[in-house]
Amino acid sequence: MDPEHETDEGMVVALRRSYARLAWWIVRLNRMLELPRVAEPPRSQRPPRIAVPPRQPLPPRPE
Repeated sequence: MDPEHETDEGMVVALRRSYARLAWWIVRLNRMLELPRVAEPPRSQRPPRIAVPPRQPLPPRPE
């Protein structure tokens, strides 16, 4: 194997490792800075139902 090629592979591995660490820190920082989601307050009453007229049967179809 070419010694220069081995050096390049080592640098690629080191760069990948560095970028992986950077990505991990970015994700961790984003999670820390993310605002907590406020839970919805529990409903004491059900929302009112919309009044809908009852369905009328359809007349028979002419043949």
